[in-house]
Amino acid sequence: MKQRKDGRWCKVITLNGKRVYFYSTESTEKKAEKDIMRQILTYEEKEERGKTFDDVADEWDRQYREKIPDWNYNKNIRAAFDRIYTFFAGRDLKEITAVEVNIFINQLIIKCYSKKTIANHKSVLNMIFNYAVVNGYIRYNPVRDIRLPNNLPKSPRKMPSTDELKAVLSHHKGFDFLPFFMLLTGCRKSEALGITDKSVDLKNRRIHITHHVIHSGNRPIFEPVLKTESAERDVIILDKLYEVFPRKFKGFLFSMNGDGKEPLTSGAYDCRWESYCKRYNLNITAHQLRHGYATMLFEAGIDEKDAQELMGHSDINLTRQIYTHIRTERKTETEKKLNAFSF
Repeated sequence: MKQRKDGRWCKVITLNGKRVYFYSTESTEKKAEKDIMRQILTYEEKEERGKTFDDVADEWDRQYREKIPDWNYNKNIRAAFDRIYTFFAGRDLKEITAVEVNIFINQLIIKCYSKKTIANHKSVLNMIFNYAVVNGYIRYNPVRDIRLPNNLPKSPRKMPSTDELKAVLSHHKGFDFLPFFMLLTGCRKSEALGITDKSVDLKNRRIHITHHVIHSGNRPIFEPVLKTESAERDVIILDKLYEVFPRKFKGFLFSMNGDGKEPLTSGAYDCRWESYCKRYNLNITAHQLRHGYATMLFEAGIDEKDAQELMGHSDINLTRQIYTHIRTERKTETEKKLNAFSF
């Protein structure tokens, strides 16, 4: 142990292959030796325990957020990460077992979260523990052997009623043109908000879906990429849409001030959509209108493969699931009609 020019005592030891420096400001070498020995014992105990979950989760979070846009993180990761962080906060990472992970998952099940939401929480947990394994903080990922129950509830996919679809198709002026457009094209909200004059080919009655608008907080961001590669597609401008489609417009089809310069902010969209629903006594979302489009394809007898292309699904199984759901809905309606019928 040596005394530095600034008066501090310093001792260097090698622990687990690393040179570690310990300092003491005690006045005598004997007192400093005692102080540094206490520091070394504390350090060794901490090394033995390893990092806390908080430490590793924060490390992972910082690195992961650098890889994806803020809107993606806020939409798909933030809520799950916050719940996970709160549950495991203060725990030594090495002490967390599959039992504790399963307890966390069961709490989500008890609170009746959907299968998709629970699976997302498990995915975030898995990424954090994989990060810990790769960086040598732990040897085993306790999430690896966790299996979700098969009977978890799925988020209900509500289809718009026939009356709601008729109401949407009855109005197309001002902001009303946006839900009217969504229903007749099957565009996602982000895709519809990204439509510009360069996207539209009225001569051939096609809309080229190549861009979208996403929101970071309230701010709209125009991106020349889509959700998936298969989302890039051409959508048919149906006759009903063609009849009222603006013949001359510049910039964004759906804009803040109707001048095409700026896409709708998140706040403006929410406010106008809420007013629209109140005006016509509707309870629908943009995504439900997309399923309304799928219903139209189903009723028209459009093949599943063609429907997949028109809707921009990356997986044909998703299209089949929607078609199956529509088919079930129709059977239920038929059953009600038959039961209500009287000669």
